[in-house]
Amino acid sequence: MPTRLEKFTVFLLRNRWQTLVLVFAASFVPVLGIIGTLAAALVTLVKGIGEGATLMFVATLPYVLSFFLVGNHDVALPLAAWAAVGVAVLSNTLTWVFAAMLYRKASWSTVFQVAALMGVLAISVIHLAYPDVAGWWGVQLQTYYEQAQAVTKQLKTATAGTAVTVPTLGESQKEAIQVTRHYATGLMTAAILFNAVMQLIAARWWQAIVFNPGILRRELHGIRLSKLAGGLFVMALVLFYFGNSVISDIIPVLNLLFASAGLSVIHYMFGLMRSPMVWFWLTFLYISILFAMPLSLWIVAIVGLVDVWMNIRKRVGIRH
Repeated sequence: MPTRLEKFTVFLLRNRWQTLVLVFAASFVPVLGIIGTLAAALVTLVKGIGEGATLMFVATLPYVLSFFLVGNHDVALPLAAWAAVGVAVLSNTLTWVFAAMLYRKASWSTVFQVAALMGVLAISVIHLAYPDVAGWWGVQLQTYYEQAQAVTKQLKTATAGTAVTVPTLGESQKEAIQVTRHYATGLMTAAILFNAVMQLIAARWWQAIVFNPGILRRELHGIRLSKLAGGLFVMALVLFYFGNSVISDIIPVLNLLFASAGLSVIHYMFGLMRSPMVWFWLTFLYISILFAMPLSLWIVAIVGLVDVWMNIRKRVGIRH
């Protein structure tokens, strides 16, 4: 007997116009908006690129409309507002692009490497067009902190009924801004790519659950990057060590790429275990990674880099 998810999936795939209306309406609701994006990616994976493009456009349009219809986005925290909309639009667009690649039978390794290449090219172009982009980020981040403090002051004043003094930027905040501005473009790019890939994984999971259970696990356990990517990462690390400004911005994207490959290897190794404690250790692993960032991401990325030349899965000698 079909599950509710299977029935819902069949409805989405068979009723084009109802799906368009449903996705458009759901995207105006913050929590339900992700369903529209995932549905568009699913349609791309199952029915094709053109059909998915239409649905992804409909799923993304409400974010833009809401931004301009709400108003006051030029006054209240403009950086946060623009960043939120930009991340949503670009992430959805890239999710569709990557879903189209999977529909064309590209591997996850290819998808990840193409995503990183797009990020590297985007950052390089930005630095070429705006050499002082780090200075621009410094101004934007300082403005954001100051306006955030102003909003906090207004809220506290309204709550307390009396004027509340909010301190200006402290030395720690100024120092954080000075450090972050050199990586801000790369961090923003990495966030967009990460969001797009996670949405794609969720859509692929949806497809796998309904049509081909188990395929996503096998696909994600087999991510292994090319030697060219590995060589470029090593070169980037050398240039990063010598303080190259462009590479400093590119490093977050490359680190994300190789950390993803490293996690694939780690999940593969855990998959070989026949113990009910596997999920406990995986949960412990991710909690450790979360609390030990960014050092933990570097360690996992090194695992992905080593796998480029050592092919750890093959050395283990056990297949899925």
